[in-house]
Amino acid sequence: MLTEKMKVLIADDEYLICELIKKMICWDELGLEFTGFAHNGQELLQKIQEHRPAIVITDISMPVMDGIELIRQTRYLNIPCRFIIVSGYKQFEYAHNALKYAVDDYILKPISETELNQALKKILEELRQQPAPGSEDLSAVHTEHPGKSFFLKRIIWEIQDSSVTLDHVTEEYGIDFKPGLFRILCIKLDFANQGADNPDHMGSLNKKLISMFHEDLADLCYQTLSCVEDSTICFGVNYPVMADSRFQACLTEFYQKAYNLLDMFAGLKITIGVGTAYPEVSSFSRSYKDATDALYYRILAGCGQILFYEKTAPVPHLSLEEKEAYLHQFRKAVESVHFADFMATLNQLFFKPRHLFPLFDVISMMQDICQMLMHMDISLDQGELSPDYLSTQIHYAIDNALSLEALKAAVAEPVSYIFENIHKAVQAQNARPVRTVLRYIEEHYTDSIRLEDAALLVSLSPAYLSNIFKKETGENFVDYLNSYRIEHAKTKLKESNLSVNEIAYSVGFQDARYFSKLFKKYVGITPKDYRKIYS
Repeated sequence: MLTEKMKVLIADDEYLICELIKKMICWDELGLEFTGFAHNGQELLQKIQEHRPAIVITDISMPVMDGIELIRQTRYLNIPCRFIIVSGYKQFEYAHNALKYAVDDYILKPISETELNQALKKILEELRQQPAPGSEDLSAVHTEHPGKSFFLKRIIWEIQDSSVTLDHVTEEYGIDFKPGLFRILCIKLDFANQGADNPDHMGSLNKKLISMFHEDLADLCYQTLSCVEDSTICFGVNYPVMADSRFQACLTEFYQKAYNLLDMFAGLKITIGVGTAYPEVSSFSRSYKDATDALYYRILAGCGQILFYEKTAPVPHLSLEEKEAYLHQFRKAVESVHFADFMATLNQLFFKPRHLFPLFDVISMMQDICQMLMHMDISLDQGELSPDYLSTQIHYAIDNALSLEALKAAVAEPVSYIFENIHKAVQAQNARPVRTVLRYIEEHYTDSIRLEDAALLVSLSPAYLSNIFKKETGENFVDYLNSYRIEHAKTKLKESNLSVNEIAYSVGFQDARYFSKLFKKYVGITPKDYRKIYS
């Protein structure tokens, strides 16, 4: 049995991604030891040979040597380490090659902290049940580990080519699919209160539900596959065409058992989204989309039930013109940093009549909105905010909301937070050039100063400078400059024997008559009368 801390190597060509992965891992809780970073495939191979880590987390697309070639060479060298692939790619070929070299998991970016730690925990449980390193062939041990779970993850995204046959799948993956129906189901545990959402409970409940599903449908189905994506359990089933009605009955029985199991957890319900059954193995991806659409429908229909895609009322979609109009409104609100306008537009979408609510359009638009806000946030150099903060929060909100109102509130919170920070940044950014101009006026008010000169000083357009100057000072540029000059003229009228004309020239006015006119406008009396009062 393995008791010492196991070494972990992290590799990605982007340094920040490496750091992010490192921060996500529960090192002490899992009994892991960080052993270093690598930023290309060749460097990683050298460090694997040098440090002999138990686990390697690597991007599949690496400079010098890609992840697949790295794994191949590691296996060739007979180095016993386990691999978790991290990648933004969804190509079947990459998945196929990764499986061929027996990787343990394949995680898509953006990386889920929960998914990463669950993958590590699963590997550790297997390793600690094995004899000490060197006493067996590790490649043989975990060749079947990715198996059905790994294949399911890939097939629901990537295999959409009708030319992919049952024989091909059986030959390449050893999964004995048979002619019949192919269907995806997605299961969601819905927590009505935050206290119930415990990661340890989640993990154990997911395992129990997966085990129950396989047991309940084993006699009916040719194959049952399962995997966990974020907080959703996905099942792939292959069963005879004639067993379709029995399948629904078995599913209802499973749901009841699951309901009874979860009844002991306060506020915890289970919702099942069931995709359409198709006659081709390549259609798993279509069924997966159907299942997730049905699952999202619980925001309208309510959680704690089985939702068949074919039986859900069609949710209307916005036309391209309507979607563009909404996005234009959002964009205007973002660019002007106007939170009230943003929320007003959001309210228009969320609080349409329930039967008209364009749920999936709102979900897709959230991604565009995230990009707008994140771009602005990054451009303003907001160091205290993570670039992934908003998109992560909104994704979580959409994925876990139990009602329309809860979804809106959950989306509004991160949006409000980021707006607040952007507003502060805009104010700070605007204040810097204004302060520079104010200092310039203090030092050069006796000279001929124009708005154009000040704008050139701070590298802004005159119109933009005029706008932010008034927001910061409450006055436009010319009024502020004249007022500043008049204040200095008042002091000289009180304390010096200079003539009115001389004072006018000394504070920056080239025309004494214009100076007297402005003085009366600002002070209420002429310069001569002002001097009489204080003489």
